[in-house]
Order: sequence, then C-alpha cells, then structure tokens
Amino acid sequence: MFYSNAWTKCLICLIFITSGNAECPKPQVEGNVVLTNDALLMNDFPEGKEATFQCAKGYLKEQGSEIITCTSGKWSTLELTCKKKDCGVPREKPHLTYEFGEEGTLFGASARAICDKGYQLTGPSYRQCYDIGWSKIPTCEVVTCDKPPEIMNGMITEKPDKEFPEYGDVIQYSCNEGYTHIGNKSIECNEDGDYNSLPPECKDVNDIPLKPTTTISRTTTTSTVPPTIRVSGKNNDVGKHDTYAATGNAAVVGSVIGTVIIALIVLFTLYNLYNRKGARTAPIC
Repeated sequence: MFYSNAWTKCLICLIFITSGNAECPKPQVEGNVVLTNDALLMNDFPEGKEATFQCAKGYLKEQGSEIITCTSGKWSTLELTCKKKDCGVPREKPHLTYEFGEEGTLFGASARAICDKGYQLTGPSYRQCYDIGWSKIPTCEVVTCDKPPEIMNGMITEKPDKEFPEYGDVIQYSCNEGYTHIGNKSIECNEDGDYNSLPPECKDVNDIPLKPTTTISRTTTTSTVPPTIRVSGKNNDVGKHDTYAATGNAAVVGSVIGTVIIALIVLFTLYNLYNRKGARTAPIC
C-alpha cells in the first residue's frame, strides 16, 4: 500500500512538471505582420520563449508591441498593428498630371499619367506605389510637325527658329510679285502632329478669270394711261422688233373698225328700204 501511494504522488508531480513546461507551436502569421528573420530560424518554442514580429513590406508600425510570449503552451496576444505606407503625391513635372484611383497614394495604388494638350507621353502610362516609393517617372514631350512645305511662285516669310515646328507654331507664306494666293496664308502645327490646313497656292493674276458683275433691276409701274409703243433706231434689232409689233397691232385695229363701218351701212340701207315699202302700201283717205 505504501509503494502504491508513493508512485501515485510521483506520477502527479511528473504530470504537473511536464504540463508546466509545455512548448508552444510555431507562431502563425496573419494580416500585414510577419515574423522577424531571427524568429523564422527558431524551431523550438519552450515555456517563456519570446517571438518577435514586424510589419510586412509596404506597411509601417501604427501601435502595439511586436513581441509575444509562450506561456503554458500558448502564445500571448499580439498587439502590433500596421498601416499601409503612403507614397505621397508624385513630384510635379512640366505639362504632366496624374489621375488617382480609390487607393489614392497608399502602398499598392496606381496613378495614370496624363499629358497636356499638344504633348505626348514618353515612358510608362501608369506609376505604381511600391515599398520604396513611386515607380519610374514618365515625361511629356511637345508634339512636333514635319518641315513646312515650300510653295511654287512664293516663299515662307515667317517660321520658328527650329527644324521641326512644335505644337502651336505658325508658318506664314507670301506670293511673288504678279501672283496671288489661293487658300490660307498661314498654317499651324496641331496637337496631332499635322498642320491644320494645306499651304496656299500662288496663281498668276492673269490666269484668274474675273467674275462677271450682273445687276438685275425690277420696276413695277401702275398707270391709267395706255401704253405708248416706242420705235427706236433703224439699225437696232430691238427697234425693228418694236416696229413689227406696232404694225401688227395697227392692222388688227383697222380690220375691226372696217367691219363695224360695213355693219352700220348695211343696217342703214335696210332701214331706208323698210320705210319706203311702208309708204307705198299705205291707204288713201
């Protein structure tokens, strides 16, 4: 009986000692924190052992302790919290602006590069916010046009002092003496690298037909006086036409008058015959 009680007490003590010195499992990594390099190299985590954490790449410490402790086979609660690194607004560049997304300027965000009108982008169109800052910087270069074309019978009187005109530059033309321009006297370099129009053409002033000038006059006259037929000129075709028209009208009037006179004479003769016949047949009282 004595030996049985002694073994029981020893077993209880052994269990107590073993449980009190239980090792912790390897710490689990969650969220935006990671174990330090020293903690990653550790394989055993006995009672009282500490493990150190740090913020993940692209994150900065916000608050709390980085250390946890193994106690009775369990790790203490990690109090470290981290936040995303802010790359800030990229430095200003001439004729270059940025368009940001929902993430703004925080780690992992992207920004679209936009050039002003008349400028073209050289380099990446997007910049990324990394742990060390923004990625490669693009630039905006001015748009250029081809050499201004020469013209026949004319010359360039004004142009920029450069081989290739840039956006907004204007080239002026003029024609030689005795020639006149057809089209615009100047052309301008556009934002797409083309000129806004073709250069003018210089034409000989003697080869350009003059436009006839026509004047149309309309006159309306109201009068109660009969129209007068006017005959003009012996050798004028218009006068001849008027003469023929007047002669035709006179013939028509004369024919009508003659017909009326004959009708009156016939009526007068019939009337006299009727009166004479009546006088012969009257009774004598």
